[in-house]
Amino acid sequence: MFLIQCILVAMVHVLGIMDGRIFGQNLFNTPIVEATLVGLICGDVHIGLVMGATLQLIFMGFVGIGVTTLPNSSAGTILAVAFACLSGLSADAAIALAMPVALVFQVCGILPRVINNVFSPLCDKAADRGDYKAIERYFWLGVLDFAVVYFVPMFIAVYFGSGAVEAVINVIPQVILDGMNKASTMLPALGIALLMNYIVDKETMPYIILGFTLAAFLGMNTLGVSAIGLVIALVYYNANKNKATASTGNVGGYDDDDDD
Repeated sequence: MFLIQCILVAMVHVLGIMDGRIFGQNLFNTPIVEATLVGLICGDVHIGLVMGATLQLIFMGFVGIGVTTLPNSSAGTILAVAFACLSGLSADAAIALAMPVALVFQVCGILPRVINNVFSPLCDKAADRGDYKAIERYFWLGVLDFAVVYFVPMFIAVYFGSGAVEAVINVIPQVILDGMNKASTMLPALGIALLMNYIVDKETMPYIILGFTLAAFLGMNTLGVSAIGLVIALVYYNANKNKATASTGNVGGYDDDDDD
């Protein structure tokens, strides 16, 4: 049973990386989806959902610019949930481990891209001679390259990692575990801060301040703040739509009253 769980968890990792390559873009590689699937496989959907929502806040601000390779948020999410479910690691401590794991697994995003550079000139040569079957073959070899590179380390980490994590946990002083738990409460704020770097400007800042005020000082929950945000968005959209309609409906400044 444990072996099957390890294989399925590793396949979730492969599913995430394949999503944007052969399945379209179905957001299978988001922490909330992957954590829920891993929780389902490991027998604790609730902890998967809770950790997935938290990890979503942590990693949502990570945006790849140019050729940069980001920390492997998929690996960090999957292993954090797997360790929490299979090793008895607390959710807070597992979340704190997500970022170091994501950094370690960053090489999984570099290695297959380096290997796939071999297929690029081969595809060019096949295109020159009109051999579309060869291009298709090189494409699927590239996909297989990604699948293997992502599957193998994840399977090994889950299969051997649960026992190793338990051994490490037993020798870690309680003060360090407490520090990891405290640090995990700060990580969502870090994710939000990274995201705000890309979306905050003079137009959006008033709405961010309003949402913070409603939550922090008026005690409104997330659903209430979201509902108010939806109302503001609809009012803003309709106002701009009416403004655009009015401006196009009076092109050239023509007015019926001018006939008088």
